[in-house]
Amino acid sequence: MRLELVKLGPLAISPLGFGTLSISPLQSSLVADQGAELLCYAWDKGINFWDTAEIYENYPILRSAIRRLPNLPVIASKTYAYTADAAAASVEKARRDLDIDSLGIMLLHEQTALTLPGHKEALDWLANARGKGVIGAVGLSTHSVACVLAAAQYPEIDVIHPLYNMAGVGIHDGSPEDMAAAIAVAKAKGKGIYAMKVLGGGTLYRRAQEAIKHVLKQPWFDSAVIGMSTTAEIDYNVALFQGHAPSTDILNQVQGRHRYLHRADWCEGCGKCVQACGQGALVLEGGKVQVRRELCVLCGYCSRQCELMCLKIV
Repeated sequence: MRLELVKLGPLAISPLGFGTLSISPLQSSLVADQGAELLCYAWDKGINFWDTAEIYENYPILRSAIRRLPNLPVIASKTYAYTADAAAASVEKARRDLDIDSLGIMLLHEQTALTLPGHKEALDWLANARGKGVIGAVGLSTHSVACVLAAAQYPEIDVIHPLYNMAGVGIHDGSPEDMAAAIAVAKAKGKGIYAMKVLGGGTLYRRAQEAIKHVLKQPWFDSAVIGMSTTAEIDYNVALFQGHAPSTDILNQVQGRHRYLHRADWCEGCGKCVQACGQGALVLEGGKVQVRRELCVLCGYCSRQCELMCLKIV
């Protein structure tokens, strides 16, 4: 049984989106065809919503999948642009590299309440492009409670992509309850909401069913994106989003998959995670954190200290 579509702003999407960071060069060694096969498998399960970003550098993988499908998926991408010219360049790059005429959603990437006003020129350009049919919806992504509240007041914004999980992993300025309250305000203003990091960057993988069910119960919920890198993970998540328990075989495959702590390239070497690691598995070398995987027990305590979400269990 396929997932039924829901509304996200002006778009019809699946309630479960494919977070494609997991099949990007930043986290995976998959070649384009392998990643495309996973996306097509997810499509066959009813997942028509793919979340990416310019920084993920995985447009070729998505393009390979698009060429195999009967219809165009809804693709959300993200840009750090703050000028009209930079926003135009990001949208054109996405359209060109994905080989599509219209992009589903373009988001201003990793915004805060302080940075958002400085991106107003880019936001205005995106809103104008939406009016011309170049993109379907305009939005932003954020890890900040204050930014969700600020974004709720912008009529140009259709969609907000906030970080939310039951443990509050990665929220910059409040608790899960604070974030949920802010999202509810934005929802009441008519904003579409799709959540990120519902598994806390992988740190909640041992409690995945509980974490996903928690998000699905939120009254503001429209959709959520989850990174997936195997067909078993796709089947597992689809079952939960349909209200079913995953089969024993799928459960064993997902729980038995080899996992490791991944440090993203944007690490700034602040060292907070090193102090939080009781296993001595993290060290600072060359201005960035390095992971001693032989010592890592995948507790996830380190990632809770990283405001930039550089550390993920994958």
